[in-house]
Amino acid sequence: MRRHTLGSGGPLRPPGNAGVFPGTLEAAPVLGSTRERSVARVLIVDDTDIVRRALELAVRKMGHLVVSTSDAVEALAMARKQPPDLALLDYRMPGMDGATLFEEMQLSLGERCPKVLFISATPPEEVARQVEPRFRPVGYVKKPFHLDDLTRVVGDALAA
Repeated sequence: MRRHTLGSGGPLRPPGNAGVFPGTLEAAPVLGSTRERSVARVLIVDDTDIVRRALELAVRKMGHLVVSTSDAVEALAMARKQPPDLALLDYRMPGMDGATLFEEMQLSLGERCPKVLFISATPPEEVARQVEPRFRPVGYVKKPFHLDDLTRVVGDALAA
């Protein structure tokens, strides 16, 4: 499985500031027309309202269905009721953090557990050290993120 890291200054981050969160959403391109696109159900969990709203708008602009919450316990109930195809989880949240939420989804959903992208201001390498001994997310998104990169990473995660 290929792991994606966004916002770490690696090859996924283009030069310049166009489309930098909290920039305009018009900068986020839709996946290329050469790929077949299907609508995915994406769960977004982030306790910061402005980040969650930006993620919601960006993922909707990609053509996917979005369900979101600021609370990890509520997110777990939502995932149990209707498992998403992908979950964008804030790594650090009050109460249940993103890593614990991922673990709980794996335990309760088994094979129906969604692919997970962690979103955090914490460096991706640090998040990976904490979560990868227990499980493997499909990638990491470092805040602040470029919306065009987010589009690419979400598309790649769904295709993985």
